[in-house]
Amino acid sequence: MSKTLAILLGLALVWLTAWTIAGYYMREAGIEKLAQSDYFSTSATRLERGADLRVEGTIVEGPSVAAPFSEKQCLAAVTYISVVSRYRDSQNKVATESSSVATRRVGPANIEIAVGDKRIELPLERWSPKQYSYTDMSTLPPRLGVTAEQIASAKERLQNDFTGFSVSEATIDGGTRVFAVGRLEDRDGPLRLEADRLLERIELYPGSQDDLVKELRGSGDGLRVAGWILGAGVGPLPLAIIGLVLLVRRRKRTATAAASPRG
Repeated sequence: MSKTLAILLGLALVWLTAWTIAGYYMREAGIEKLAQSDYFSTSATRLERGADLRVEGTIVEGPSVAAPFSEKQCLAAVTYISVVSRYRDSQNKVATESSSVATRRVGPANIEIAVGDKRIELPLERWSPKQYSYTDMSTLPPRLGVTAEQIASAKERLQNDFTGFSVSEATIDGGTRVFAVGRLEDRDGPLRLEADRLLERIELYPGSQDDLVKELRGSGDGLRVAGWILGAGVGPLPLAIIGLVLLVRRRKRTATAAASPRG
C-alpha cells in the first residue's frame, strides 16, 4: 500500500466515523420525536386533581399587555435575554454559545384555559414556550430594563469572547386554541397545571392535538431518514470512491498484462 493511499484511507475512515456519529444522533432525535408523538396522541382528559392531562382548550380573554421586546399587544409574553459568543470550533465550523442575562414575563399571574365549561390555570412563571421569535443585536434596548451588572455576570459565564446579544420572545393571545399537556395539582383551590411527570415540563401548543402529533411525526420521520442517509450514504462515500478507483486501476493493469506479448 502506497503512502498516499494510506493517508486517503485514514481520512476516509475519519469521515466515515464523523458522519456515522452524526447520523446516529440524528436518528436518535427522530426516534425521540416519534416517541413524543405517541405520548401526545394518547387521551387524558379527566379534569381531576392529581391526574395527568392532555387536553384541548381555549385561552381565556383578559387585559392586553405589551410584550417587553416587540411591544406587541397580547395576553401574556415571555422574553429571554442572553449574551452570545460565536466562534469557530475544532472543525472550523461556526458554533454558538450563550449565557442567560434575564427573563421578562408580563401578563396575568395565571393564564386561564377554558376546557368545556371548566377552567384550568397555567401559572405565568411555569409557561416556557418552545416556539418563539429570535433576534440578534449588538446592544439591548433600554426598555428591557437590563442592568450592567446582569450583563457583566452573564459575560463571565461565557467560555469564549462576547460577540453580541440575543432576544427570544413568545406571546399568546386570548382566544387561541391550544393543546395542553401536564398534570393537575393535587390540592384544593383552582385546577392548576404543573409539569408533566414524563416530560418534566408543561406543553402548551398553539393548535390542536392532531396538529402537534402530525408535526412531531413528520419531523421524526425526516430526522430518521436523514440520519440513515448520513450514516449509510454520506459516511461510506469516500471509501466507496477509493474502492472504485482501486478496482478500475486493477482492471487496467490486468488488461494491460493480458495484452502484453508473451515471450
